[in-house]
Amino acid sequence: MFENILGQDKIKQMLSSRVKNKKIAHAYLFMGQDRVGRKSTAFEFAKVLNCSVNDWTKTDIGACGKCSNCVKISKNIHPDIHLIDFAKQLEVNEDARENTKEILIGTIKNYLQKEISVKAREGLWKFFIIDEAEKMNEQAANALLKTLEEPPNNTIIILIARHKETIPQTIVSRSQVLFFQPLKRSQVISYLTTRQGWTLQKAEDAAQICEGSIPDEASLLDEEDERAALRILTKITDKSLCAYDILELSKSVKKDCALPYIDIMIAKIKNDFRVRPAVSFFILEALIKARSELLRNINMNIVFDNLFFSINEKSFS
Repeated sequence: MFENILGQDKIKQMLSSRVKNKKIAHAYLFMGQDRVGRKSTAFEFAKVLNCSVNDWTKTDIGACGKCSNCVKISKNIHPDIHLIDFAKQLEVNEDARENTKEILIGTIKNYLQKEISVKAREGLWKFFIIDEAEKMNEQAANALLKTLEEPPNNTIIILIARHKETIPQTIVSRSQVLFFQPLKRSQVISYLTTRQGWTLQKAEDAAQICEGSIPDEASLLDEEDERAALRILTKITDKSLCAYDILELSKSVKKDCALPYIDIMIAKIKNDFRVRPAVSFFILEALIKARSELLRNINMNIVFDNLFFSINEKSFS
């Protein structure tokens, strides 16, 4: 069961055991870094419980992947499986705008709570998968809490988040928390070469940069941008710079390259760690902090200004 999920053996074993023993929780928190299988596991879970060919109460084979329920879930068009993300919010919440950075109460109250009260249309179980659940605002989280306190039968809510500390404790306490580990480098390389058709060299380079997650090819830098990221790192670590030069370097980072630049720099610092271990450790911590801030939607210019100033100062202190 859950054989289509890459890695995450402990989670697959736990979910399989819960399914076979009919001890299915009404709410789960799938926690971990991006692109390690959280969302795909949620959809596979929905397939297992709704597959019309393989009966999960009698077999551990898992979902067939071919019946109407499985196919519709794979295409995200099943009427009983609801993915709630920012795209869905724009669709169902007239108060939302494209630049909205929070999951709003209207999305939970007027969509999730409305749909959750409706009987399943085609499947046996209804699923509500909330992506980037840490971005629910306080009002949305409170509205969700009311649903979790009195969950309908045969309904599962799955919250996908990076850290449980970003979710209200009242919600965490009512959810089964599962931590998704970073994938092994060998798993990432094997997946990219056998399933995505990448060359071995390209897969190895991507696996080093993405650190335990499956890279999105569209998010990877081309060679020119990769060289630009390394040039910036070289400038701020090899020479003491004035404030103007540091701010100009910060301005040169393109918005859609921000995270990939950080990942390239992290990989470079790790490779050079033995040369200047004390300074490299500080720079690595600063880069990881900056990455976390970008993921929390802190202003990109502020993040890179602070990052480059701190790295340059430490390199020549």
